[in-house]
Amino acid sequence: MNNKIISVIMPTYNRRDFICKAIDSVLNQNYKYVEIIVIDDKSTDGTIDLLKEKYNNIANLFIFQNVKNSGAGFSRKVGYSKSKGEFFVFMDDDDYYTNFEFFEKAIKILDKMENVGFVSSSSKIEYIKEKKIEDSIMNISGLIKKEEYLSEFQLKYMKSNSTFTTVFRKKALESAGFGKVDMVNDSSIYLRALISSDAYILNEISGVYRVHSKNITNNLKVSFIIENLNEKKNVYNEIIERNLINDADEWLKKQILLTTTYWIENNDVNDQEFVQLIKWCENNCKKYSKVIIDKLIKLRW
Repeated sequence: MNNKIISVIMPTYNRRDFICKAIDSVLNQNYKYVEIIVIDDKSTDGTIDLLKEKYNNIANLFIFQNVKNSGAGFSRKVGYSKSKGEFFVFMDDDDYYTNFEFFEKAIKILDKMENVGFVSSSSKIEYIKEKKIEDSIMNISGLIKKEEYLSEFQLKYMKSNSTFTTVFRKKALESAGFGKVDMVNDSSIYLRALISSDAYILNEISGVYRVHSKNITNNLKVSFIIENLNEKKNVYNEIIERNLINDADEWLKKQILLTTTYWIENNDVNDQEFVQLIKWCENNCKKYSKVIIDKLIKLRW
């Protein structure tokens, strides 16, 4: 039996009604060499008291609390700094696994294929308000080279809905400068992994991604989006330095449009925030700022 540890890093904030299902689904995995690191971001609904009471005797569950509410990205970085595993998973506190062989299958692939930096899978989406669940299947499977996946990331090739459906190799992320990354969200994690390593996509569903009114992705501030865009520029610089994509400028333009379009379409963006975004584009996308700004203005109005 492989005894390499998977560190499951789980930020939480006021998710008392969701988080136990997430934790229990990790504990139910067939692969037992797992540590669960929960970072509570100063919840006010009794989340941390519930966790300490229910999981008091679970030796591989570690609970920490931030000094002040600092956001999910900060909590992920704290959890990552405390992790001991050779592999890890970033898991949101409102998602859960239904495939309890997922960790075991992912580790077998990662052990066999050292060039692979992560093993990913598809998920179901549970719409809480509508009370329905549907499959969300990725449009790729098997081994995919980093150059190919990176060049068409979220364009031709999808990523999973979240990161709980993916087991990452820590060494691959570290070699891509992940330890110095300020923006720790789904896209930045996947992109950093693809800078240094290939990917393997399992053609199966590993769990359920929940959509509800409190999802972070539906309540994003412009500061978060600008941090996201700055990280994509950092990835762009790495792409150029490592000569991974032929037309890196076109790649960055498309990635900026993906991020900004998604934000405007899924969040209540006020005029002040929109102006901040336009100014960022003017200062950081001089080669193609007009194309991007024209599209964003048309989208908003």
